[in-house]
Amino acid sequence: MEEQQRLQIICLQTHLTQCHYQSYPILKRYLLKRIHLGIKPQLFPNNILFNEQRAQRPTLVIFPECIGTWLYLMCVPMPQFLRNYFFNYRDIKMNRHILFISYTLITHIRLFFKQIYKNYHLKSTWLGLIQRSWFDLFTDQTYLIYKKLFSELACETNCTIVAGSIFMHENSNENKLYNISCVFEPKNGSICLQSGKRYPVVDEINFIDSYQQLPSIYSIPNTNIDIGVIICADSWMPEVYEQYNQIEFNSNRRFLFIIVALNIGEWNIPWPGYDTQVDTPNDVKLKHVNTYSLSKAWFQYSINRGFDVLTKRNDLIGYGIICCQGILNLMNDIQAEGESIILIKRSKSETKILFEAKTYKDERILTCDF
Repeated sequence: MEEQQRLQIICLQTHLTQCHYQSYPILKRYLLKRIHLGIKPQLFPNNILFNEQRAQRPTLVIFPECIGTWLYLMCVPMPQFLRNYFFNYRDIKMNRHILFISYTLITHIRLFFKQIYKNYHLKSTWLGLIQRSWFDLFTDQTYLIYKKLFSELACETNCTIVAGSIFMHENSNENKLYNISCVFEPKNGSICLQSGKRYPVVDEINFIDSYQQLPSIYSIPNTNIDIGVIICADSWMPEVYEQYNQIEFNSNRRFLFIIVALNIGEWNIPWPGYDTQVDTPNDVKLKHVNTYSLSKAWFQYSINRGFDVLTKRNDLIGYGIICCQGILNLMNDIQAEGESIILIKRSKSETKILFEAKTYKDERILTCDF
C-alpha cells in the first residue's frame, strides 16, 4: 500500500503577453521559473541549482484556461524584422494582432480557404466560420507543442500539472473543435486526465463545440486526493456538478475541484448575469445582476457553488476548490483580468481556509498544503 502524503498546491496566476509566445524556449523558461518559485525552497539541498529543482513530494501545479490556445503565435514563419515588430515592442497601444492575422492569412491563404470549405456546413454564422477556420489552421501544430511543453514541465519538475486548456480536436476523425484541459502526470509526462468545456461562453459559442463526454477524475499518486477539472463557465452550472455527484468515491478520500479560467475583458465591473445562450439557474438571485461585482459573483455562483456541493457529500474527509485565473494582453487585442482563489477544508473538524491572489492585474503564485 502506497504511503499517503500531503499535497503541495501551486496555483499560477500568470501574466502572459505576445512576448512569451514568440518561441518555445521563451515560453517554457517563463513557465518553468514560475513552477520553481512555487516549489518550497527548503525541500532542496543547498547544492541543487534553482533551475534543477524538482518537487520532493506530491505537488499539483495549475495553469489558467487557454494557455495553450495562443500557441498559434509561434507557428507562423516570418522574417526577423517582422517578428520583432509583432512580438518585441513595448508601450505602444496600437492593436497589432489584426496585422498579425492579416499577414498570416496572406501567407496561408490556400490553407485558410481549404478550412473554410471544410467547415462551411458546421457553423451558422460567417463570423463563426472564419473563427473556426482560423484556429483550424494550427490545431494540429498547437496540440503537439502543448503536449510536448507540459509533458516536459511535468517530468522536469516532478509535478502533476493541470495545463490550463487548449482549442483542439479530440481525435483526428472528428471535426468538432473543443476547449479541452489536459492533466499531465510526472512519471513519464503522459496525459492522465482530459476534461472539456460543456458550456462555451458567448465569445466561443460560434466556433467551439459543446463537450458532451461525462466527467472523470484522477487520483494523485501517494496521496488520498482525487481531482476533477472544470473549465471556466462550466463551474457556474449546477448540471456540471450533478454529473460529478454521480461518481462514487472510495472511503477516506479527499477531493479538489480545479477550475481553470480566463476572464476576457475587465474584472472590476458589475456582474452582467449569465450568458443569454444558457438558462439562469433557479438559485440565482436576479437582484445580484448589475449590483454584484464580477469578482463577488464568481465567488458566489462558481466557487461557493462547487464548495457547497462537496460539503453535502458524506463520503469525503476533506475537500476544496481551486480557481486559477490568468492575466493576458496579446498584441493589445485579446486582454483578460481575474483573481485566483483557493478555498479548502482539510478535514471534517477543520474550518475552511481561503487563499486569495488579491490582485486581478498582476501575476501571483498561490501555494498551500492539502
